[in-house]
Amino acid sequence: MKNTRTLLYVAIAVVVLALLGSSAYTIWQDQQAFRGSEITPSTVAAPIQLQRLDGTPFDLSQQAGRVVVLYFGYTHCPDYCPGTLAKFQQIYTRLGEQASQVDFVFITADPDRDTPSVADEYARYFNPAFIGLSGDIETLDPIWRNYYVGRQIVPMPQSALEYAVNHSTRAYVVDTQGNLRLTFPFEMQVSDMTHDLQLLLAE
Repeated sequence: MKNTRTLLYVAIAVVVLALLGSSAYTIWQDQQAFRGSEITPSTVAAPIQLQRLDGTPFDLSQQAGRVVVLYFGYTHCPDYCPGTLAKFQQIYTRLGEQASQVDFVFITADPDRDTPSVADEYARYFNPAFIGLSGDIETLDPIWRNYYVGRQIVPMPQSALEYAVNHSTRAYVVDTQGNLRLTFPFEMQVSDMTHDLQLLLAE
C-alpha cells in the first residue's frame, strides 16, 4: 500500500513538472516571437537615398548594423503622424543604451510644404536623434511606391491648410542586414514595438 502511494506521488510530481516545463517553454516561445506584422520571407529593403538637412546623404543601404524604423507622413497631419512619432519617442526611452543602434526616420508624403528643413525640424521636435527627410516629387515617388505608401491629396478649399494628405499609417522596420522584416500598425502598443526592436538587435 505504501509503495502504491509513493508511486502515485511520483506520477503526480512528474505530471506537474511536465506541465510546468511546457508552460515555461510556451512563455519562452512567446518572448521570442515578433508582435508586429512579420514579412515572410524577408526581402532586401527598397533603396532610399535622400539628403539630410546638413547636406550629408541618407542612404538606407549604408545603414548596415543598425535597425531602421521608417514612417511616412506629413507635418500638417493632425493625428497619426504626431501620435506615431510620440510613440517612437517612448520606444527610444525604453530602449535605453540600445537606442543608439536604432534610426527613427520620418519621410514626408507632402514635399510641397515639407521642405528638408521643415521635415528635419518636425522629426527633431520629438527627439533630437530622429531623422526627418524630404526631397522632390521625382525622387520621393518611387520610394512611396516601393513601400506601398498610399498617398492622396484631399482639397480643403474652406481651410487655411488648403489640402490634407491621406496616407498609409504603418511603420516599416529594416533589420541590421538591410532586410525589410516587420511593419507596425498605428494601434500597436509601445511595449510590443520595443519588444520587437530588441529581438532584432539581439540577432
